[in-house]
Amino acid sequence: MPSSNSSLGFITLGVLIGSIIEQYDFLVTGTVASLIWPHIFFGPGTTLAAAIFTSVSIYGLGLIIRPIGAYIWGHVGDRIGRRDAMVWAIVLMGLAMLGIGVTPGYSVIGGLGLILITIFRIMQGISFGGEFGSASTWIVEAAANTKRRAFWGSWVGQTLPIGIILGSGSVTLITFTMPLNAVYSYGWRILFIIGFIAAMLGLVIRLRLEDSPLFREIREKRQIVEYPASKVLKEKGTLVLHLSMINAGVGAAFWLSQVFGISYMTLNGIPSRLASLSNVFAALVAIIFMFLSGALADRIGRKWTILTGMLLMVVLAYPYVIAIGTGNYGTALTAQILFFSLTVGIAYAAQPAFYTEHFPTKYRASGTNLAYQISQVYGGGLAPILATYIVSALHGAKFAWPYLVVLIITYGIIAIVGVLTLKETKDVDLRGEQAKA
Repeated sequence: MPSSNSSLGFITLGVLIGSIIEQYDFLVTGTVASLIWPHIFFGPGTTLAAAIFTSVSIYGLGLIIRPIGAYIWGHVGDRIGRRDAMVWAIVLMGLAMLGIGVTPGYSVIGGLGLILITIFRIMQGISFGGEFGSASTWIVEAAANTKRRAFWGSWVGQTLPIGIILGSGSVTLITFTMPLNAVYSYGWRILFIIGFIAAMLGLVIRLRLEDSPLFREIREKRQIVEYPASKVLKEKGTLVLHLSMINAGVGAAFWLSQVFGISYMTLNGIPSRLASLSNVFAALVAIIFMFLSGALADRIGRKWTILTGMLLMVVLAYPYVIAIGTGNYGTALTAQILFFSLTVGIAYAAQPAFYTEHFPTKYRASGTNLAYQISQVYGGGLAPILATYIVSALHGAKFAWPYLVVLIITYGIIAIVGVLTLKETKDVDLRGEQAKA
C-alpha cells in the first residue's frame, strides 16, 4: 500500500501536474506559434505566409516526435521505475519551456533563434511522449487494490479540460490586459516561464513520491525486462495497434473540435475570441462528464463506457458540423459543449484504466505509452490537417461540410472497431499476466 507520502491523492497531484502542463502547452504553444512566432523569429525577407507555415510546422513537429518519447519513457518506466521516468520527463519538459521563453528573436540572434525553438519543441515532444502512459500506469497501479481504478485513472483524463482552461485562460488574460506590442515583446514569454515554474513544482512533488508498488514487486523478484518497449511491440503489437485505434478516434474528436472547430466557426463569421471562449465552456462541462465517466467505467466496464462516447461521436457528427457552421454563436457554443463533453468527456476518462489493464506489469508503461502516442500520427494530429485540406480544396465551408461529417464518422468507426476487438478489463488482476492479445 502507498505510504503517507504516497497516498493516492498525493500521487495523483504529483503525477498529474506534468499532464496538465502538457495540455496547457498544447493551447499556449499552438496559439503563439501561429500568431506571434512568425513576427519574432523570421527576417524581413520572409513572407508572412511562409513564416506562419514554418512556425506551425515546428509546432507540429512536437506531435510527430511523441512516439519516440513514448518508446524512451516507456523503456525507462519499465526498466528503472515509473517515478524515474516521470521525474526526468518533467525536467526535460521544464527546460524546454524555459528555453522557448528566453530564446531571443531574429533581431537579436538571427536565424539561430528559430533553430533553438525547433530544438526546444523537439524536447517538448519527447517529454510529452511519456506523460499519458506513465501517468496512467503509476496512478492505476497505485489504485490496484481498490475497486475504483477507472475513477482514479480518470484524473489523467481530467488534465485535458483543466489544461485547456488554464491555457486558454492565460492567453486570453494577456491579450486583454496587455498592449499588443507588450504581448509580442515579452507577454507571450511569461506563459512559458509560468509553465517552467509549474514543472519545477511538479518535480519537487514527484521526487517525494514512492514508486508504484507493483513495479517494486517485480523489481524485488528480478522480473524486470531488459528491453520492455521493444518486447511489447514484438509480443503485443496487435494489441498496441487496436488500443491506438481508440485514441485515434478520441484524439480526432478532441482536435477537430478544439482546433479545427474554432477556425471553422471563425470562417463562418463568429469572432475568433468568442470561438476560442467556446473551448473553455466545453472544457468546464467536460470535467463533469469525466467524473461521471470514471465512476461509470468502474460499474459497467471500461469497454462499454468508451464505446458509448465513440457511438455518440458518430451520431453527433452531422448536427455538430451543421451547428458550428451556422454563424450563430449560441448554436455553435451549444454544439461545441455537447460534442466535446459527450465524446471526449465520456470516452477519454476511461482510457487510462483500459489501456494500462491490458498489459502485464513488466511492460505496462511501454505498452500504454506506445499505444497512446502512435495514434497521434494517424489520428488526432492528422485529423485537423485533413479537415483543413478539405475546406481549402473545396473553396470554403459551403461545399465542405458533407466531407467533414464523413471524416468525423470515419474516425469514430475506427475507434469503435478498436474497442470491439478488445476484452473488458474491469475485473483483471493487475499482478497477473492478463490481456492475452
